[in-house]
Amino acid sequence: MKYTLSSFTVKQENVKPAKRALAELVAEIRQNEPRTLYLVFREDGSSTFFTLMAFEDEAAERRHAQSRHVAHFAKKLLPLCDGKPYFTEMSYFVGSKKQWLLDRGDLPNQLVALAVSHPRRGNGVSPRRAAKRRMVTPAC
Repeated sequence: MKYTLSSFTVKQENVKPAKRALAELVAEIRQNEPRTLYLVFREDGSSTFFTLMAFEDEAAERRHAQSRHVAHFAKKLLPLCDGKPYFTEMSYFVGSKKQWLLDRGDLPNQLVALAVSHPRRGNGVSPRRAAKRRMVTPAC
């Protein structure tokens, strides 16, 4: 998987239009790119946003970058920004979970930890022990 982290700051008076544009983009990604992970975060008390994108491969990233919905989003967002967005290409190194899967359902592409859906493979917990403790799935 390929990962990209972006950050951008919008002018304070443009936070609401930026949030609307981001929500529209995420809806389009859900509909047209079901295997793309796109998470949006906002820094507390700030007008700075961060996105984490994950693509299956370079072809998926290229299709995303060349899509109409991304072009439409860029035309809406760039005039709202205070400066240019920054993009950083990243490779996965290590994490607290062994692996994350995208839920194949039509619900919002929520993250489902492999440890939750397959306790033995994910974190070594036996099915009997897993039944005794409450398993919590990430809410989206």
